[in-house]
Amino acid sequence: MRLKWIFAALVLVNLGLWMWASWYKESPVEESRTAREPVAPEKMRLIIEPGAKLAPRQAPLPTNANLTTGAAPACFHIGPFSDADIVARAETRLNELELTYSRRQEEARTITGYLVYLPPLPSLEAVDRQRRELTRLGFKDHALMQEEGKQNAISLGVFTVEANAASRVRELAARKVQARMQPFELSRKRFWLDVAVNSPSDASDKLGQIDWGEKDVQVQEMACPAGTNLPADKHREPRDNAPS
Repeated sequence: MRLKWIFAALVLVNLGLWMWASWYKESPVEESRTAREPVAPEKMRLIIEPGAKLAPRQAPLPTNANLTTGAAPACFHIGPFSDADIVARAETRLNELELTYSRRQEEARTITGYLVYLPPLPSLEAVDRQRRELTRLGFKDHALMQEEGKQNAISLGVFTVEANAASRVRELAARKVQARMQPFELSRKRFWLDVAVNSPSDASDKLGQIDWGEKDVQVQEMACPAGTNLPADKHREPRDNAPS
């Protein structure tokens, strides 16, 4: 019985060896590689060989390069200045900051009061009679006027508030006295400085710290006129950081 099992085991081992020798083959490995171009040794040069130069690699532009180089200028409106000497000193400060600016001048008319009066009369005698009549009616605040365009006119008061002047005209009309009201206008010159800058944030801080010489002067940012284009800042010179 034992010899039978040993014989069966030997048969199985021989069968396995035959199957391994018949079926198992090592498949050849074919590497698909692209053929490399032939090397030209006469064109090769070591980097330490005399005469070899290193070509610097160009640095890539920053992601916001188009925003930096094409940034629109900012404009500021400074004023008003009431005196030519004060605005000239302000221009000196802007020149020290190397800022581009332009001066504007405007004529400002301000009403300072209202005159109530009677139109010019033909003679001084007529003026005296009218003034006596005004006193009789209870209007004691009157005076003779002899300025150009109002010779022999009668002033009935100067008022700073228009409503008060209009009220006096109505009081006189109720007593059959036809008075007129005329505003007093004062003409004043005012100056403004329009500033254009390349760096809005820096310029805004600098302009806000300047003492302009008048308390009413304000610095306000405004939209730049179409076509505003500034040159590069004069004080910003390009630097060469390459080692010598």
